Amino acid sequence: MNSVEALAEYIGLDKVPKSWYEAFKNMNMEEISLEKLLDKRYFSNILEFYRIDDEEFKTNLFETIDLIKKDKKLQLILYLFYYILFIDRTGLYKDIWNWEISNNLFKNAGSYMVPVIALLSGCEIHKNNMVKRNFDKEQIEEQIKNIKDCCFLDKKRFNIDGIGFRQMVWGSYFINGKIIQVGRLQYEYPDEIPNEVSKYKEGNYMYIHIPRGSKLNIEQVNDSVCKSRNKIKIFYPEIDISKLQYYTESWLLSNELDDILDKESNILKFKDKFDIIKQTENDKEFLNFVFQEIQEKGEKINYNFLKEDTKLQKELKKYLINNKKLHIGLGVLKNN
Repeated sequence: MNSVEALAEYIGLDKVPKSWYEAFKNMNMEEISLEKLLDKRYFSNILEFYRIDDEEFKTNLFETIDLIKKDKKLQLILYLFYYILFIDRTGLYKDIWNWEISNNLFKNAGSYMVPVIALLSGCEIHKNNMVKRNFDKEQIEEQIKNIKDCCFLDKKRFNIDGIGFRQMVWGSYFINGKIIQVGRLQYEYPDEIPNEVSKYKEGNYMYIHIPRGSKLNIEQVNDSVCKSRNKIKIFYPEIDISKLQYYTESWLLSNELDDILDKESNILKFKDKFDIIKQTENDKEFLNFVFQEIQEKGEKINYNFLKEDTKLQKELKKYLINNKKLHIGLGVLKNN
């Protein structure tokens, strides 16, 4: 078997992720048929299920399948991703957020379609989990839409053919039955809860995600939270909804926003719905969600070239240029 270090170097990773070492000790390639995963007819059915009909995307995906079939190292990489996302039960997927990538990623071998193939390979798992969770037709439609969106978001934002590691793990949350969408918001059944949250208020917690792409209408937020209780009761019967609480951690709960936005802003109205219990210095979240910029480790971004299409972008750009610190807030939803 190729060494972990050799595989990381092969696809352009500067440093071997910790999760790779652990995965290599435990994974068994006989647990899944790579021949099946790399069968084009099988994948055609997956694309049909997720309603992915973009011809350029399909061509790139099938070309990558052909490439992997001929490359033993890429086969190991594909299985490694699949193992971490869908087989491991120790939480190795959490480490993906820390995978240190560079501009060399996939330059010499593979492509950003490899993470796409790894993600979509979980389609049967997704179908089984939707049955297990008793998802209704509306939720199944939301699940399909979110996986499809995952496959194209990085193309829109960063002009790459495929997806990055972050989108790969994000999509796996849906496939593993961990996230539902109710109107404007998404709700994650977390593996663990921050100590600050559990100590602040006792309860059974769901994590709120705020999808990008549309305005944060506060009426839609309120409607989502209200309707989510019944959905959670049906889809996650192990949760006692009489003790249901919600929390989130986001740039939308940053204290800096109080000095930037109008008091009638929907973002501030959303922020005011939470008891904010912690602020953590973090510029990356703003660069990612507000400016659609990803700052990799060791990379310097020239803030002078950040876009200024909105008032929020203009004001945050001033903060960054003047070396002011930005934070993300951790908050618990007030009485709901």
